[in-house]
Amino acid sequence: MFLWIIRGNIQKYMKQTGYYRFPTIANENIIFICEDDLWSVTTKGGIPVRLTSNLGEITRPQLSPDGKWVAFTGREEGNPEVYLMPADGGQEKVLTFLGSGTSVVGWTSDSKNILFTSNYGQPFARISKIYQVSIEGGSPELLPVGHAHNISYGAKGGTVLGIHTTDPARWKRYRGGTAGVIWIDTKGKGEFKKLIDLKGNLGSPMWVGDKIYFISDHEGIGNIYSCTPEGKDLKKVTESKEYFVRNASTDGKKIVYHAGGEIFVIDPKTSKTSKVDIDFHSPKVQLNR
Repeated sequence: MFLWIIRGNIQKYMKQTGYYRFPTIANENIIFICEDDLWSVTTKGGIPVRLTSNLGEITRPQLSPDGKWVAFTGREEGNPEVYLMPADGGQEKVLTFLGSGTSVVGWTSDSKNILFTSNYGQPFARISKIYQVSIEGGSPELLPVGHAHNISYGAKGGTVLGIHTTDPARWKRYRGGTAGVIWIDTKGKGEFKKLIDLKGNLGSPMWVGDKIYFISDHEGIGNIYSCTPEGKDLKKVTESKEYFVRNASTDGKKIVYHAGGEIFVIDPKTSKTSKVDIDFHSPKVQLNR
């Protein structure tokens, strides 16, 4: 009996599950964060490949549309800055030196520029603006879209912006003055209007095909919803009943997100959601004394 208990505990320990966050997708490749490092796995799941073993924390990776690069927010030199490395692994390089709150949020469609937010030069830390920086480096360029935390582009030049749209799960069912709001410019002329009025906290706006997808907790639990660029035909896409959907991202074809430490992929064409089964193995050095 005693040996059976020991064997059961050993088997449970050897299962080696992880807590997966901030997934990003390009075609069939997914990169996510676990143990503050980057890991890569396909949409079919399996054993992930570890891409980094950094001393500083890594967050918010974003795969380039062509799938060749991954940009992320790193802290190797203390402050959060924009870093870049090949999507299949390799040497990373730092692209910004702003010394301010910085967060990678996406790419331009040509895979030549990384989009990120920063409160550089602002009087208050909560004020973020969107910049782009070339994969070759150089000075970041401020985009003329004002105060924003997320940005996504439509196929015909339209733009959808998120203000305070970082992660509704960090303050569940918050309804105060800094709750997430989404604005849209359907024609790409710089004329923005509010996308939709919901009594909730919104996050992760994404323009996919002819729909806008976003996270909202107006029904209690944060889930992904969709609507038209005119804010019509609201539909609930995911059915998470226990954990908030968090940090959704898209490559323009599929959507990936994490909930309860697991990663899921949505096919917008069928509205089907599938879990990515990850066979995670790690020495767990952060648990050492």
